Amino acid sequence: MRVDRCLCEDKPFAMLLAVARREGLDLGGLAEREGCGTHCGWCVAYLRRGLRTGESSFGELLPKESLDGA
Repeated sequence: MRVDRCLCEDKPFAMLLAVARREGLDLGGLAEREGCGTHCGWCVAYLRRGLRTGESSFGELLPKESLDGA
């Protein structure tokens, strides 16, 4: 199984990462602009890793994280 999108917003990570790059957004800014990470929170770890590495599709389940990193 591949994880490639925010399920609550139904937005692919590839699209979200492109928005972040284009607009110079960090995770908090991306969440504010696109709504991802503000509902169930399962996409936060994927977005954080994607912003760091450029990955947009993941083959493993990452632990749930909060937007503030706590």
